[in-house]
Amino acid sequence: MTSKFVGKRDYLHVKKSINEVSLVSDVLNIGIIGCGWAGEQHIRAYSSLSGAKVLAVADINEERARGLARKWGINTWYRDYRDLLEDPEIDAVSICLPHYMHSKVTIEAARAGKHILCEKPIATTLNEADAMIKATREAGVVLMVAENVRFHPINIKIKELIDRDYIGDVFLARIFRDHEIHDYLRKRPWFLDRRKAGGGIWMSGGVHDVDALRMLIGEVESVVLLQARKVFKEMEGDDTVAALLKFENGAVGVVTESFSTKTFSPLSPYGCPSIINGSHGTITVSLGGVIEVYGEKVGNADTCMRIKVEERDTFVEEVKHFIECVKEGKTPITSGEEERRTLAVILAGYESLNKGGIPVKVKY
Repeated sequence: MTSKFVGKRDYLHVKKSINEVSLVSDVLNIGIIGCGWAGEQHIRAYSSLSGAKVLAVADINEERARGLARKWGINTWYRDYRDLLEDPEIDAVSICLPHYMHSKVTIEAARAGKHILCEKPIATTLNEADAMIKATREAGVVLMVAENVRFHPINIKIKELIDRDYIGDVFLARIFRDHEIHDYLRKRPWFLDRRKAGGGIWMSGGVHDVDALRMLIGEVESVVLLQARKVFKEMEGDDTVAALLKFENGAVGVVTESFSTKTFSPLSPYGCPSIINGSHGTITVSLGGVIEVYGEKVGNADTCMRIKVEERDTFVEEVKHFIECVKEGKTPITSGEEERRTLAVILAGYESLNKGGIPVKVKY
């Protein structure tokens, strides 16, 4: 296999033949920045689709970059992501880096003319998010945030059921994201650093569930956030929180998030509401991914409609959407502007926590 590796910008250029170029003329050439768990999920997703090809990866850890490239048959790896951004063959990048680096690298990628799929959360502050949005607008490139809950078939089905008035007006929603992943976090010490992670579980997990609730119910008006007694003491940020969300339409959301709950069947892989109550019915989601709908539209008091939703790989679905947006000039479902609003809710929660758990109005 022909390989290209860089030290400090003294890399060997590997030229494509005319035939190779013509074969991939309609294919989006991708660079992956960050070769950890998320980076590999992006490579796996791109590799399953015909509309894109991963040409290069970059990671400050040379061994990790080289190993991931070899595993997936990628010819080029970089130690410095800026070298990847200078590669003229790269059309778009996936940014799979610690949260505090999202803004800086996105802005640099935009100035290099690359379309961008950035892992969630969009950033750790609204100012960072604004700078990302401004840079991508000025460069005329797509900015999409990799928030896979928007592409989860369960959430899509729940949204359809609500829109078709199966349960009436939603007034209460409850989400439980439970898991104990201390070993996973220890292997990624930046998660334990409050500044680099932008907080704790509320930023890393809450951002998923707030985004899902915004998709299903609407905009959040105010937030109350409380932190439980810490179990994972190595973590500077919050490892367990409970949030109370007041929506602009009068509904209430109850969200619990934890890195420290030891449960037989973790709830987090589904990332979906467990219970949604409406004025004339209820939707629940079980661990097996089965949706149960109960209410006036379904039938009598002894009737429950059960829906087994077809499983889909949400990484593949979001990457497919990104490719479509770049090729067709569409605005992503999870655009920078959209995911900035979810970040605003998360930050209002942290303001509430810092003020002793008082309600804080979301500043969009």
